[in-house]
Amino acid sequence: LGVIMYEMLIGYPPFCSETPQETYKKVMNWKETLIFPPEVPISERAKDLILRFCCEWEHRIGAPGVEEIKTNPFFEGVDWEHIRERPAAIPIEIKSIDDTSNFDEFPESDILKSAVTTGNHPETDYKNKDWVFINYTYKRFEGLTARGAIPSYLKSGK
Repeated sequence: LGVIMYEMLIGYPPFCSETPQETYKKVMNWKETLIFPPEVPISERAKDLILRFCCEWEHRIGAPGVEEIKTNPFFEGVDWEHIRERPAAIPIEIKSIDDTSNFDEFPESDILKSAVTTGNHPETDYKNKDWVFINYTYKRFEGLTARGAIPSYLKSGK
């Protein structure tokens, strides 16, 4: 939750790196690598909550229960008892399973171009393909089914 909160407030992930190995190193050394850039001012309450989410599990906020999170100063003024009764701040309408109309439009960028051209088919015109699924991956965990970690009724697809 702290990483998501950081990205929402700062605008980019806290442990972003060129390679997964570098990202892993940053996560493992979070005390040295988790920094709050001075050019993006956020409140001390927000910083404290992010740090309380991004720490060892035994010290993490909410470990003893959700009440610890609800009473954190960052959430001062939140009416937790009636929060589900409030209407959404921005009502959205989802037209189909792949509807992305509720997201901002981004101009064609080098990032999108490189994501497409580094695949197996560089000549593919991404505008005519399932562009909403660019960089989406799916891995089957057959090792789990072989060890019996997945119930047999799920194996048959029923």
